[in-house]
Amino acid sequence: MVGIRCRARSGRAGFTLIELMIAVVVLVVAICSAISAQVVAFNLLRTSRETNVAMGDLQGAMELAILQPANALPLAGGEFAQGTAIARFNDLHLRNQRITATYPGYVVGAAVPDPLQIVMTITWDDFQERPRTMRIATIRGR
Repeated sequence: MVGIRCRARSGRAGFTLIELMIAVVVLVVAICSAISAQVVAFNLLRTSRETNVAMGDLQGAMELAILQPANALPLAGGEFAQGTAIARFNDLHLRNQRITATYPGYVVGAAVPDPLQIVMTITWDDFQERPRTMRIATIRGR
């Protein structure tokens, strides 16, 4: 009688090949999902870091512009000339980084308006080589 029980148990002990294959497939899907989530999280972190760097450079350029005399800001030949890239910020921290200053309401050759609106725009290529743009604006009085 003891021998009969052992034979019955040995036929049912362990996993079948199909059960093992299903378990492996489930495990592979779970691992692939976890890796995919990690890659997405890493890319979001990288994008966030680039955006923070861009905002810091943009704010730095705006602070430098605010320190300049309002009459000299938009004039051609100056560091913050209308529509030209600010040389000290070219490729500073980001790939193909450019910061330009524009002055809505200012007409080249005319008197500088008071107050003067200043718009700083930064463009760069992110880590996936997509073009990105941000801008900030302020008003500067005399």
